[in-house]
Order: sequence, then structure tokens, then C-alpha cells
Amino acid sequence: VKTFPEGGFWKGKNYLFDRRMEQTPSIKADTSVENDINAKCCLCRTKWTVYRNQFKCNRSLCRVPVIVCDLCTTTATKKPETLICELCREGYRAPSAIPDLVSMKRKADKIVESNNTDGSKLSEKELLSKKPKTYYKDRLFIRRLPLAITFTKLKEVFGPIKFANWLTDKSSGGFYGSCVVVMNSATDMGKVLEMASTKGGIKIEKKKIKIAKVFVKDGEEDVFEVFNQKEYPPMI
Repeated sequence: VKTFPEGGFWKGKNYLFDRRMEQTPSIKADTSVENDINAKCCLCRTKWTVYRNQFKCNRSLCRVPVIVCDLCTTTATKKPETLICELCREGYRAPSAIPDLVSMKRKADKIVESNNTDGSKLSEKELLSKKPKTYYKDRLFIRRLPLAITFTKLKEVFGPIKFANWLTDKSSGGFYGSCVVVMNSATDMGKVLEMASTKGGIKIEKKKIKIAKVFVKDGEEDVFEVFNQKEYPPMI
């Protein structure tokens, strides 16, 4: 409505869930807005363009909001079973009971398990997804770092760090604020994680840093076996 004051392709009123109740194009005449609406009272079937009192369809679990005119408000309040939305009038049938999603999921899991016990082999990707993750005891993934960060600054903030591998964008080769660090020991890594879990966290230049443990990937080459530490991250 702000972008298209005359409504654009939108016709009629936009219902709002606050005290404004509805929103209409700001420079469109009220009569034009009313003429665009093809709504009617669900009881007497006369044209009515105002939704009030939160009346809902009473068919099964439908509960779709319905429009009731001022003259039919008393009837709708006393006999809510008479309220039927346009969808139900056209033949739509809502579920008669709320679906048990938990039970449905369990049945689906059993079907998957039974399919995997017929002698078929799981793919390598499926096997890896079922395998529990193993984490390094001395490595941390750090992100949201300032682009002007240095290895010296990292050691000042995080303490005893052996190495820091600056992560770069595959396309441009530029540093994007993340790195993997190797701590001197598991104890040092635990201290960093404990600091990061506090309310204030760890900040560099007033910016809160995000930290996570690094899990071991099968077949991945260890870049830290032969590593040349650089003071500055690569810039484009």
C-alpha cells in the first residue's frame, strides 16, 4: 500500500491483526474500495465488507473466519453452529480430528527402518549422516571477526593459540571474517568456550564473536600438519 497508494493489483481491504482492523489504499476512494469487494454476510447473504467479532466457521475443524453483518450479530452469537464459510458451502470438508503428527512420524520411521532391513545398502552419505560426530579437542571455529584482525590480536583475546587458519572465499580468495584456530590444549579450548557462553560473550572492537567446536571430517586433509602461520588474513 505504501509503494502503490492506489492499491496496485490489490483489490479491496487488507485485514490487520491489531486495532486498525483493516488497511485500504490511501488515495483510493472508499466507494471504489467497496465496489472491489465481493464479500457477503455468511447468514443473510447480503453484501458486507467488514470483519468484526472474530466469528469463525463451525463446520468440523474448519474455523475459517467468516463475515457477519450487524443485523445478524445476535444470531451468530446465540447460534454459532449456523456459521458456515464459503469454502464449506462449496463442498470443502475439513478434518474431523486433529492429526497425530507424532504417531505419523513414528510410522514413517518404521517404514524407513523396514526398507533398510531388506538387504539394501545405505549410501555413503546416509552412513555418514547416521555416524555420531567426533570433535577436535583443541580446535575452534571463529566467525564474525573484524576484517583487519591479526594473529597477534587473536592471541591477546583468546590466549595460547598455536595456529590460525584464515578462511577465504572460494571465488574471490578474500578473507570474510572466519578462521579455525588450534589451541595449545583442550583445557585452553574449554576456557575460551566458557567465556563465549557468558552473557557478554567475547567481543573484538565491540563486535560479539561467534565460536563453535570443529568436528572431524572423514578423509579430510589436516592443513595444520605442515602450516605456515601468517600474521594477517589475505585481502583482495
